[in-house]
Amino acid sequence: MSYHYGSSSSSSSSSSSRSSSSSRRQAVTFQGNTAPAGYHYMPDGTLMSDAEHAMMYGASGTIESFNLDTTNIKASGEKREFTITGEGTFSLMIKNESGSYYNFTTNKFQTNDTKLYNKKLKNTYSGNIFFPVAPTTEDIVNGAVTSGVKVVMDNNVATKMEVGDRVTGNAALNAANVTVVALNPDGDNAKEFSMSEAIAIADDAVLNFTGSDQYDVFLFAELGTRHAQYNEFRFADNSIDINSSTGSNSLLLRKVIYQTLDVRLGLSAISPNTETLFSGTLATSQVITTQIGKNTGKIPFSIPVSAGSTHSFRINKTPTIDDTFAFVTRNIGSAAIDIEGEDVSSSTNFRWPIDNIDGLAAGMQVAPGTNVTAGTVISSYEEIITKLQGTKNEKRIIKVEVKALDSLGVKPTLTRNTATKALTTVQTGNVVFNKQQAAALAGDEIKIRGYGPDAIRGLTGWEIEFSDIIVTLTKPTALVVTTTVNSTTVDIDNGDGVMDDVSTVSSFNMNSSAVNPTVTNIGSYSGSTATLTLSAAQSLEAGETLTFDGAGRTITISGNVEIKKVGGIRSDWDGRIIFDLEKFITATNETS
Repeated sequence: MSYHYGSSSSSSSSSSSRSSSSSRRQAVTFQGNTAPAGYHYMPDGTLMSDAEHAMMYGASGTIESFNLDTTNIKASGEKREFTITGEGTFSLMIKNESGSYYNFTTNKFQTNDTKLYNKKLKNTYSGNIFFPVAPTTEDIVNGAVTSGVKVVMDNNVATKMEVGDRVTGNAALNAANVTVVALNPDGDNAKEFSMSEAIAIADDAVLNFTGSDQYDVFLFAELGTRHAQYNEFRFADNSIDINSSTGSNSLLLRKVIYQTLDVRLGLSAISPNTETLFSGTLATSQVITTQIGKNTGKIPFSIPVSAGSTHSFRINKTPTIDDTFAFVTRNIGSAAIDIEGEDVSSSTNFRWPIDNIDGLAAGMQVAPGTNVTAGTVISSYEEIITKLQGTKNEKRIIKVEVKALDSLGVKPTLTRNTATKALTTVQTGNVVFNKQQAAALAGDEIKIRGYGPDAIRGLTGWEIEFSDIIVTLTKPTALVVTTTVNSTTVDIDNGDGVMDDVSTVSSFNMNSSAVNPTVTNIGSYSGSTATLTLSAAQSLEAGETLTFDGAGRTITISGNVEIKKVGGIRSDWDGRIIFDLEKFITATNETS
């Protein structure tokens, strides 16, 4: 924008004369008029901003690149180095979410406007930014929480926390990803808030509330300087990815960095199909705390798994990452969508609308559910006609083909939670199953699980690698109840973990040179006591300790896990990577 100021007599000059002098500028006209700060006079008396002059007539220097790690900052704070290359003059300003400015001298944020101002750039300029610890407050619980998600505090919760803040303060809270869901959820108590999951909390416990933050970084090309040519990148929803984009078509280049809350990954083990032989199985999860976007390196893990009373485990093989899975919950639409030629006479369908197909893939399993057909997986649909069947000219023709997942041409929606700063993707569409589903499935929430690294990455955004996995058996022991002389029958005080036709037994009275006898039958199971039949007669003393091998009630899955990329914690994922016990363990109930 140009402004005419004072005399304009020089405007009558020829166009050629004006063109030759268009880039000249002066602070004071011959009439003695002084240009305001940031402006200058052109030869024709026009008042022009310094910035506009640089844009119109070129700049003598160029900021070629701005290198700054824009991955998420740890909740504990981080130091980040930045490097600016090129020639010219620049200013650098950083603002946090509360509107405070970073002071490059004190390395702290302050309320007064400040920046790295008018710095000369000759080849390279480097510096550091010290991002602080995420804001944390604390308050005291007023009344024990034994069930539910509502918590009453000593003070008005609006002064202590915000929706999305991480809640910590006891072992259970510290091991989970619990956040503040609502302040004064019922509208009747300003000292009450609700949590994202039910956790027992003692009266007078001190809770900590940790929030996230956003840092906007502004790099200004000052007078006589410009940025390199703008190169734009976009997200899947076509919004601009400013951190991946380079250069600028203006005097400003902007980046944004999010300080996200620590995330916790649980490693666990279950029987996903809830097989009855695994009834009572209990696994102790290991929780790994890390930060979104980071690589953890190798971390040792150990998952003890115990069988229910009277149940036993036998190890069949060493599991791999393909024996692990993650699952998400998704919502089926209100009505099925018929496929041309599909037999729907029984009010069943292959194709259904679903609220989010993001991360789903053909082959993923649908967990058993009330209205889910057993053995359901995501699969494409084909109707095939076979001509000249049984002859050398047999030909198969695909009459109808429907792909397993269809976005219907709709772009995904990318949403960044304003509280947690986590980015999620939602892509509505249709899903096709390998088996028809009853009409009652409409409106249901279903669980979909994917096995192996690719499926886990698709569902969760986490890249996981396991190494050195082993499964060890805790050998059960029992005491001989009554002395046995050259008999195959032995009474013991605890039969839990012993598996007939699998377990072998040893003790100090057994012949070490002979093969340890096998338990061929378990009888008279009462509580934990049992009567064993052995494959070879033994003489054993009352009170003697027997040790059993080959099966047991407790196993431990251990090894190393490396998280190569930490995703967020999606609302439809429970934050666990799970070993499928059914893939490598045989379970029995020795009373049945």
